Amino acid sequence: MAVQIQLRNDTAANWTSANPTLAAGEVGVEIDTNKMKLGVGNVAWNDLPYTGVDSEELIPLVSYTHTQGESSTTWSIAHNLGFYPSVTVFLSSGDVVEGAISHTDANNLTITFSSAIAGTAYLS
Repeated sequence: MAVQIQLRNDTAANWTSANPTLAAGEVGVEIDTNKMKLGVGNVAWNDLPYTGVDSEELIPLVSYTHTQGESSTTWSIAHNLGFYPSVTVFLSSGDVVEGAISHTDANNLTITFSSAIAGTAYLS
């Protein structure tokens, strides 16, 4: 027999309007925002913080965008991500261009192109 576990859920507006106090360890899910709160037993919904990781907070930790406004054959990028990211370079026209990528260390890299270009490098 399959077991189904369902968490208490509603829309953000309904949670805010009802403002219930969740039991200690009880999870409440906003089905329209995909955000969750974890009850502590004595704090109403509107005063509880959201739990988990917000993607808007996570993105800067795992990606970096470098804009090279002036055409150059060598782009030096200090991304400070703490790892060796993959790199995709786009010209302002939207075309993808390839260059030779050299990771100086976990926070810096250099891209060398056969001709001087300007554009944007997306690192992740």
